[in-house]
Amino acid sequence: MNDRKQQVEQLIKKLHSLKRLMNPDAQCTGEEFLAPSQWLALFLISRHEGIGIKELASKLGISSSAATQLVDGLVDKGMLLRQPALEDRRALRLSLPKESRKKIEALKVQRLERFCAVFSSLDDEEFRTLIGLLDKVVTHSPTN
Repeated sequence: MNDRKQQVEQLIKKLHSLKRLMNPDAQCTGEEFLAPSQWLALFLISRHEGIGIKELASKLGISSSAATQLVDGLVDKGMLLRQPALEDRRALRLSLPKESRKKIEALKVQRLERFCAVFSSLDDEEFRTLIGLLDKVVTHSPTN
């Protein structure tokens, strides 16, 4: 195997380790634990109030049936509201109850603190360089 491929394999391992550091198995909202997929769904719904299941599935990169199961679990926990759309009673719109909004804001603060801790070994210049390199990779990705 050539040197570049070995380096890519090393990068894959490091990215996996980084993901584990930044996304623990569950996010605690006080009395509830959320899987990373549930946290991401709530975060997206908080940014796109009234989003439908199909749109949520698209943003999460999952099937509509998987999104429905995800939403069902969050509705059962009382963390999400599912209401008929005004323009089409067959369609459903997703929104957050007030209590869920508070929990999500608290989780955002915890998440930011955790991410800051993960990257605390980098000085400001190194951190800017990392952001620039990641931006270059994302911008020039063949699948972008």
